Amino acid sequence: MTTAESAPHIVIVEDNVEANNLLRDWLKLKFNVTCFLDAESTLRIFPPSSEKIVFLIDYNMPGDNGIVLKQKLVPLFPNAKFLLVSGLFDEKLTSEAKAAGFDALLPKPFAMPTITQKIEDVLGVKQKESLVEMVMRKSARLGIFAF
Repeated sequence: MTTAESAPHIVIVEDNVEANNLLRDWLKLKFNVTCFLDAESTLRIFPPSSEKIVFLIDYNMPGDNGIVLKQKLVPLFPNAKFLLVSGLFDEKLTSEAKAAGFDALLPKPFAMPTITQKIEDVLGVKQKESLVEMVMRKSARLGIFAF
């Protein structure tokens, strides 16, 4: 099991509050998670680091879009991995995102286990236990839910 101290850090940058909260609640079961609603606050608040961090960035946000934000983050986070999330993927955006060096692209809508798998893929982590299995096991142990 992953401890909070050793869990990878995921930074979500998503302007839709409900989507941001849903991603946070899902991913915090397995990762350390920090959330931002826009590019500006991400750059202003989150301190630069050489740690291995995964940025999960929405493309279409007020201010800087996800590609512009990634370009600004790369010098501050040299060991980071970047996933671009969008409901707007077409040939042009896909090409721009690949040229910008995103480690993975994730079209909306997606199933929550898919985002976990994408993150583990870019981190090179072999999934030992699915998140659903982990939730079921923890819930059963705590007597919260029966599956």
